[in-house]
Amino acid sequence: MEFYDASSAAPTKSIDLVLGELSAHGATATLLARLDEVDDLVDRILEEEGAEALDPEIVQSLDLITAAHDAPEHFRRVHDRVERGFTTWEAFWQRPHDEYRGFEIIQAAIVRTTSEAGDTLARIDTKERRD
Repeated sequence: MEFYDASSAAPTKSIDLVLGELSAHGATATLLARLDEVDDLVDRILEEEGAEALDPEIVQSLDLITAAHDAPEHFRRVHDRVERGFTTWEAFWQRPHDEYRGFEIIQAAIVRTTSEAGDTLARIDTKERRD
């Protein structure tokens, strides 16, 4: 059993400060636990998406926009890495943030793909109106 030693120095921190620190420590532990859950969820989603094949139209768009002679340097750098076998379009698609301005490349590929799809739909619509 412990006894209080009256000859020891008085506490230098107020009880409110000590309780606040303990509360902050508990909040930090809770926050870290939630962040671990988010990390696990992201890993699971990436794994599920990795099991699916990347749409060939997206692959074609990625290849074309990054191989263009007038493409920005960071576009061409990703293309070169894919061509040399250091990465794949699927891996790049799953983790574009691993490459410098990778999301810009993803956005350009999506815009190109949806633009082509829109052009195709417009041609079909025009053809149907003529028939």
